[in-house]
Amino acid sequence: MDDKIGIRLIGTAKQTLKMHRTSKNPFIRLGISILYTLSKPITEVKRFLIDKNFRSIILMRLLNSKNVHQTTSLTYMNRYPTIFSACRDFFEGKQDIKILSYGCSTGEEVLTLRHYFPHAKIVGADVNKSSLAICKKLSVDNNISFVYSNPNELEKHGPFDVIFCMAVLQRQPHYIAEKGITSLKKIYPFEKFEKQIIGLDHLLNSQGLLVIHYTQYSLLDTVIASKYEPLGNYNQDDYNSPIFDKNSNIRENTKQQNTIYIKSGR
Repeated sequence: MDDKIGIRLIGTAKQTLKMHRTSKNPFIRLGISILYTLSKPITEVKRFLIDKNFRSIILMRLLNSKNVHQTTSLTYMNRYPTIFSACRDFFEGKQDIKILSYGCSTGEEVLTLRHYFPHAKIVGADVNKSSLAICKKLSVDNNISFVYSNPNELEKHGPFDVIFCMAVLQRQPHYIAEKGITSLKKIYPFEKFEKQIIGLDHLLNSQGLLVIHYTQYSLLDTVIASKYEPLGNYNQDDYNSPIFDKNSNIRENTKQQNTIYIKSGR
């Protein structure tokens, strides 16, 4: 069968199903509901087989769930210019800084950071092997490297002067907002966020910067909060998803979340 004819037939079938979802005949409505229910897993299986990135995300969640936070690989160049500029200005005059892009996805953040920090050593880390494969094909200088993100590997490359963790420490924020979910206890508990913050703190030099942007929790709720103080008024006030407390419950009155923190060394 010609591909175009097949696509048209599928489109026509979908339109027919939509038209009959509100049928007055309860048997027709039941039949349509069953067809929709059955079509979802089939669609997911098909996507798993043909979409390499989707397959990588599913396998990551199944085989490496303890290290997975955000599951999307969305990224683009110069995504946070105000934040990047503030961090560059903080290190003005210091050339030999070491940077970790934690959750670097397909590498656009690392390429962007090179423009802001032309002499820095930059390490991009991610748990998505499909994204890392893309990173490793990028044309970069000898002071940029990409590594699989696990504590032992990061330890080899640290400690760092600044760690960027941008839109990583969260889980399905748009879905959470859309469904009106008020507790993340079963989806993305605070304890997982806190454990990761402690791990990043371990990799950061005293007087270094920990940059946590677009997250469902606050660093100031963690057990290491006393080590950090906010730098300036940089925040995530354009983050439209709910914020949760250390009990993983939604905050009724969300305060602006700071983004850039200085490690005091206390």
